[in-house]
Amino acid sequence: MATPKSYTEPTSPSSSSSTIKPDPMSSPPNENTALLPPDLHSSETRKRWNLFPPVRRVFFTSLLLSMTFAFTQTSLIYAFRVMTCDEYYKTHEWDGSHGDRCSIPQVEGKSAREIAIMSTTTTTSTIANLFISGWFIKHFGVKAAMFQQTFWAALRNLCQMYALRTGGKAGILIIQSTQLFNVLGSAGGYQIASNVFVSLLVPSEERTKMFGVLTGVIMLGSSLGYTLGGLAYNTYGLLAPFQCAFGLLCFCTIFGSLFLPYLSPENHSKEPSSSTETTKEKKKQSFLAPLKIFIPKKVETLDGKIKRDYNLLLLGAGAFVSVLATGYVHVALQLVGTDAFGFTPGESGMMLSGNLLVKAFFLSICFPRIITWGRKLLSHRTDVPSGPAMDEHPETPLEAEEPDDMGAPREDQARQPTDTQHGSTFDLYFLRWSIFIDGLLTGLTTLSTKGWHLYFAAGVLPFASATGSACKGVTLDFVEADQRSDALGAIALIEKIAQVSTISLFGTIFAVFSEQGRPTLVFLANGAIAMLAFILLLFVRMPKPKDDTGRIALPA
Repeated sequence: MATPKSYTEPTSPSSSSSTIKPDPMSSPPNENTALLPPDLHSSETRKRWNLFPPVRRVFFTSLLLSMTFAFTQTSLIYAFRVMTCDEYYKTHEWDGSHGDRCSIPQVEGKSAREIAIMSTTTTTSTIANLFISGWFIKHFGVKAAMFQQTFWAALRNLCQMYALRTGGKAGILIIQSTQLFNVLGSAGGYQIASNVFVSLLVPSEERTKMFGVLTGVIMLGSSLGYTLGGLAYNTYGLLAPFQCAFGLLCFCTIFGSLFLPYLSPENHSKEPSSSTETTKEKKKQSFLAPLKIFIPKKVETLDGKIKRDYNLLLLGAGAFVSVLATGYVHVALQLVGTDAFGFTPGESGMMLSGNLLVKAFFLSICFPRIITWGRKLLSHRTDVPSGPAMDEHPETPLEAEEPDDMGAPREDQARQPTDTQHGSTFDLYFLRWSIFIDGLLTGLTTLSTKGWHLYFAAGVLPFASATGSACKGVTLDFVEADQRSDALGAIALIEKIAQVSTISLFGTIFAVFSEQGRPTLVFLANGAIAMLAFILLLFVRMPKPKDDTGRIALPA
């Protein structure tokens, strides 16, 4: 019988140095035989695409969006000054006594009042947008919610360009009115969407680290936006930053719609509702649901007793006070630099840009490694690497529930640098001591006597700036899966309210200290408030896993 061409039989076992491989097509098919031959080109394409997994696509989109929203900030403030100046000289004559006709108290005062009106409208609308974004995520999905923000932001940008061409009082009113678009699309809304994306795309062990990376990416984008927006204005004129921002918004919308993963609203809840009435009731309450996250709830402990759980209330209060303490620091650095050390706008801009870049470096590079190392140390794990857990194909919470080949759920396997017993406990420790160190360093800034001291403070303070990211990670350990978007919206809401409050509170405090000739004391006041946040967080205790009956072990 002739030997098949696909197989060459050797004369002896030792006559060939290579292993003989029969043609796979010559073997009889069985139940393990693939129906279709492997597509090597498709495998290589998939491998290359895994280098840019969904989480990194979310980071890239967030970077572009943060840069876009910051692109017009400095130009918008300058535009108000120009339009106010033009309106003033419609009814007044310039006497030529100043080199710049707009550098007179009447114009500067009126411009400041108009900017304050715009800022108030923007902040109020953004707070409303936080509620709407959470509702939109629950009903239409996180991807739709993110790109609702970009559509309305692009429309606002077009109106701003028209206002700049109109100029005068009419231009000012148009810009102030179009800030109402922030109700439907704002920077706060897309940040909530980004955080929800991260919470759904990464396993629970990775959430705190990835929140830190996301915050760092957003800060890096803001720093780039301030810089590039100023360069666009200097090179091409006042309209250029707004035109660039509009183009970037369009690009972000197209990129996100094509490359960001679609996560249906059902992914927020792994347990189906018991009835249609319950589902309808949840939908009715979902719009104001973020406000209910921090209400103390009654829970049944392992010994059968009913207790109120105040941990989320304390966590929310600590987050509010920490932002209240630190939210004014970057403004104080500018004001103290200008009043006490004669900083020019260029010097203040360099100081703030450096501050943002250091924050981005710490949150994106250092913070994830600290969390990984701390969790591994706390749970005494030695079988995981200490580097950042940013895998080429991150396992999602939904994938973690699927059983492996041995039939055991993946989430029960020892794979991550933590365990079920400890969870985010280290994150809570980090949260407490981060705000403590932040308060200490901020208070020491009071001792500044030279301009370079402020530059040094701006470079050091970011290394204690991960409070917000750690707070998000800890908060999600207290809520069910279907409450994640509500919890993130609630954290964003109290941070936004704290930012508004800190400007009013410490603006008054700074004015009092300035009148006494000691403006640097404002940093001491910031540090004292931060210590109050540290005290509140000392009373927070992490929840322990529930037993089979659904009871939870609350700490005594």
